[in-house]
Amino acid sequence: MKNFSTIARPLHKLTEAKSNFNWTDECEKSFNSLKQALTSSPILTYPRTDKDFILDTDASNEGIGAVLSQNTGNEERAIVYFSKSLGKPERNYCVTRKELLAIVKSIEHFHHYLYGRKFLLRTDHASLRWLLNFKEPEGQIARWIQRLQEYDFEIQHRKGTSHGNADALSRKPCKESCKQCTNAKKKF
Repeated sequence: MKNFSTIARPLHKLTEAKSNFNWTDECEKSFNSLKQALTSSPILTYPRTDKDFILDTDASNEGIGAVLSQNTGNEERAIVYFSKSLGKPERNYCVTRKELLAIVKSIEHFHHYLYGRKFLLRTDHASLRWLLNFKEPEGQIARWIQRLQEYDFEIQHRKGTSHGNADALSRKPCKESCKQCTNAKKKF
């Protein structure tokens, strides 16, 4: 289901350890949105081995999301959706790191579709175009880039307004000055 983790976040909070069960208006809205989405989901298509895959990823303050699709005829059709709520440490990441996390987790989630095939990766975060040319990455970023090197993909930036199928919630550039973003700016 598209946007599942973001929509369900208020309900997930009710099940967290040491939380009081308090059904709020936000919980009610989340519950009703999930019911609506379950009864009116878009029709998905089967993956075709003769067509290239397109992976759209996005991140917000609450979660990450992705859509795996293919062009069939003159229409882009969704094959499968992926979303994941961010944990407390991940919610503290700068926007660029959240967007990179969305890419890594989405590619790993769709490994069985993407491994050994060239695919197009679209993101609404322009600064991630440096990903394939990042010199001397460190720590977590280095490990993520190493994982991604197993895959054959091209990165394409897509304006946030055109990126609605992958949650398009993060359109602002990273304003934080985290170590990784500062290092990336120095190296380019």
